[in-house]
Amino acid sequence: MLDTCVLKLATIPRENSPSALIVEIVLRDLAEMWASPAMLEEYAEVLADEPEFLAELVRRVRLAYPLTVLDVIRHEPDNRFVECALAVPADFIVTVNTARGHFDRKDYDGVRVATPGVWVNSPEARPLIAQI
Repeated sequence: MLDTCVLKLATIPRENSPSALIVEIVLRDLAEMWASPAMLEEYAEVLADEPEFLAELVRRVRLAYPLTVLDVIRHEPDNRFVECALAVPADFIVTVNTARGHFDRKDYDGVRVATPGVWVNSPEARPLIAQI
């Protein structure tokens, strides 16, 4: 098992995209994906039009119950992802939301932030991608 990640999905990944590749890695149990109940609520909202995809993702995710409430990101809901990542502890938060006010730091207390494209091209991901 490779790194532990917290994946911030805003939509269903497009076919042949880095996000779709990451989801495939998670669905094949090659990497751990963690989420908190608050994160699952957000997934339910943004993926409401894709109930089968959401159900499959929820079956694979590992649940975390962060005990700390953070206020380190201006876009308040994104704090739930940092809370989860620090509680696990995760190696990465993978997100497309790296704009100002979202995940605009390179790391949060040692948890690295990477876009899907950066993560799939990282040395950590290459061995996993080779298994697909």
